[in-house]
Amino acid sequence: MLPFLVRQSLRVPGLGLLVLPAPPAPGWLAEAGLHTAVALQLHRPGQLPLALSATLEEVSHTGPPTRALLLDADPGGPLPPGTWLELVALAPDA
Repeated sequence: MLPFLVRQSLRVPGLGLLVLPAPPAPGWLAEAGLHTAVALQLHRPGQLPLALSATLEEVSHTGPPTRALLLDADPGGPLPPGTWLELVALAPDA
């Protein structure tokens, strides 16, 4: 399974941290439904993994829609290069 490599992260006031994937995006990002809750492990260079939760979202600005993750918590600011997210679990469909 491909990891979710971070291309860019943006703080969305009142919502969390929006994280866009670097290509190629992992398959589970496109296969799961929008707003699906996911459990993740955040891996940053030189730091211990951090458990996080997020939802799958879709954003569009100047091109085709892109799937992204909206982290429920701010892990301490923008995510640096070399950061990746590991899928732990998808929430079951309601």
